[in-house]
Amino acid sequence: MNNIMPVKQIVTTLLFYFFFVSVKGQTSRALLVAIDKYPSESGWNEIHATNDIYLLKPLLIKRNFAPAHVTVLLNEQATKDAIVKALKQLAKDSRHGDYIYIHFSCHGQQMADDNGDETDGLDEALIPYDAPRRYQKGVYVGEKHLRDDELGSLLDDIRKKTGDKGTVTLALDACHSGTADRDKGDDVYVRGTSYVFAPKDFVPPAVVCTDSTLKEIYSQPGMASMTVIAACMPEQLNYEYRSPHGFYYGSLTYALWEIMRKNESLPFSRLCELLKNRVDELKPRRGKTQIPLLKTNDEKGIFRIGI
Repeated sequence: MNNIMPVKQIVTTLLFYFFFVSVKGQTSRALLVAIDKYPSESGWNEIHATNDIYLLKPLLIKRNFAPAHVTVLLNEQATKDAIVKALKQLAKDSRHGDYIYIHFSCHGQQMADDNGDETDGLDEALIPYDAPRRYQKGVYVGEKHLRDDELGSLLDDIRKKTGDKGTVTLALDACHSGTADRDKGDDVYVRGTSYVFAPKDFVPPAVVCTDSTLKEIYSQPGMASMTVIAACMPEQLNYEYRSPHGFYYGSLTYALWEIMRKNESLPFSRLCELLKNRVDELKPRRGKTQIPLLKTNDEKGIFRIGI
């Protein structure tokens, strides 16, 4: 009997093998950051951001994220240095074609622009565990805030590493225009603050407010596509949702979780419509407007979580 495999069959087998290895070589990775209990002296009120992770992580596992590839930073783990280190590690670990999901549930704040690249004179920042709310000359001037410029640079490193076959999704269940003040007995929680982190004599340029977190997504050949989803427009409040069981969640996180556990993929236009409608239903105060924002340069036009 001739046991020699025909050349055509060998070629077919090898092509299938390399295709399989290529697909299997793509990995879904995630970084989840949630801070709801800031130090008492920080000036930040308590929220319920860690509850968001209890929704998201099981969803990611269901979408074939390996537990070892899902990094979670909660409260005191989520210092500025730890977040930056985790993002750099994500860039280091990532491979061409990987899917990256990054989620922040925390407070946000506008602060005086430090390099003149913002037309409204303001940077948007996410608030790590060790970032105080108030500017204090000679004491604290914002070095522990995670500015949009710094975050953008770290994301670019990840996008370059994952390459033109990769996908990066950034979800921001934070807000830069909310209020950190809350009356006792009030069961409505808001993420963010209207206090601008800046010296007392700071006067921003008189221009229309913009949200630089969602400015045009920078791209160049060889970079992964990017999608950014934010909880609300710059001038709006980001309300937490109180579930029938009494647990609070970020309204964006809860809406995204509900939608994506029912749909493995969606056209971006449909996702935007569903998020807008559901967030409007979840917000606790009628008459108030909260419109989530979505921006993408993904030419496929389809949103999914994971490969």
